[in-house]
Order: sequence, then structure tokens, then C-alpha cells
Amino acid sequence: MEANLTEPCLNYTLKHERDWVDDEEFYEEVEAFLQGDQDVAYSYSYPYYEGDFSLQVRHFAPLNDKGHKPVYITMFSKLSAAWDMHEIERAVKILADDFLRIEVEKVEFLEMPTYEETKVSYERDYAPYVG
Repeated sequence: MEANLTEPCLNYTLKHERDWVDDEEFYEEVEAFLQGDQDVAYSYSYPYYEGDFSLQVRHFAPLNDKGHKPVYITMFSKLSAAWDMHEIERAVKILADDFLRIEVEKVEFLEMPTYEETKVSYERDYAPYVG
């Protein structure tokens, strides 16, 4: 499983969600990325419990000190300020190259939500946390 966080999203996370003590290592990774020169970086979440082992990604990914692959990969990106179709397409191509070792020439969006569906999703999932 992967997620992509753009630079504005990462800055928001640091300013408004930093009180999460359990994720201090993640915040340190975000700060290092924002202050660094890389355009793309990854944060890896590894299994905590034996039951999580089945959730490890099946593709190439770095192993932790216990020899486990991550269960979740977060992509940090400075390539675009917006999380739009262009950024999604670019992220898919980068992730495919970095983790699947394949070159993707074209990304096709199979199901596009309507404006109304997008608005409902925004109001339900994002708007309550902005402010």
C-alpha cells in the first residue's frame, strides 16, 4: 500500500498534527525531507506484530533490521504543490519504477468521480480537519 504526500500536505501535517507522540520518527523524516534537496523520498511502516507479517508489500522494498518488508509506504513529493491528476500520474510512474522495476509510459484513469462525488468526499473526509 502506498500514499503520496505533497509538500503543502507535509507542512500542514507538521503544523497541525505534530502532537502525535507515537509518530515522532515520521515527523523527523518529514522535516528532513522538507529541509533536504530530494524531490521524492519514502517513509516505510514495518510490521509491529506477527499478525501484520501477511500485510507486507509483495514487491521490492527495503527490509528493516528484522528482515521484514514494509506494510505501508508513504511517498513524499516536492514535484507538485497539488494532488491532482498530473501528480497522480507522475507518482504512479515513479512508484512503478522504484518498487516494481517497470517503466510505465501511460497511466489511464478508469473511474473518475464526478464533481459532486468529489465535493461530498472533501466535505466528509478533509474539511473537518482544516481550519
